[in-house]
Amino acid sequence: MPFDPIEQPFDSIESAYEFMDVLAETILANVNDLHHHHKTALEEGEIRRARAIELALSKTKILSCYVHKSRRTLNDLRTIRRLILNERMTAEDMVMGVETS
Repeated sequence: MPFDPIEQPFDSIESAYEFMDVLAETILANVNDLHHHHKTALEEGEIRRARAIELALSKTKILSCYVHKSRRTLNDLRTIRRLILNERMTAEDMVMGVETS
């Protein structure tokens, strides 16, 4: 039986950030659709349906907040990684500078 490695959907911070961008766009599109459906439900007098859509809007806004926070966290991680790598490069550059002087 051959071994199938588990695929990693997020190979890097950047790919996870790109996924969050796509998710944020999808959420925004769904919020717009929900607003339209809510308006239609109210016009047709479907109060129960309108309230269900209000609940969906509320939950979608909560999800949007989580996605926004996740994007900020991923951005912070990218910045921290760059700082760590640049500090290492700077230390190497300092050593090279001392050797060439």
